[in-house]
Amino acid sequence: MFVVAAITAAILVPASPASAASVYCGWPRCTVYLTKSETNAYAYHGVIPQPNVGLLGSVWYIAAMAHRGFAIQYANQGKCVGFNLSAVPWESQGMFGYRC
Repeated sequence: MFVVAAITAAILVPASPASAASVYCGWPRCTVYLTKSETNAYAYHGVIPQPNVGLLGSVWYIAAMAHRGFAIQYANQGKCVGFNLSAVPWESQGMFGYRC
């Protein structure tokens, strides 16, 4: 009985989200810089850090999921990745690699 309760409790407890190393925001845009360990976790294991980007949270999630293949290439080169996010559709958005 105790084992079943412990397993059930372990399944129902949500995991704490990872946090991005650096987030710089000024409405309507944010820039997120991932550390090397966060870049590797994101690229190879699909772990998406949950930085505090306010209303741009959905933009962040879509951009992160769409660019995972590029993150693998940057991680293979030993680089870190960053994201430019904007609520304005005509501004530049996407992933970039940088030396870390």
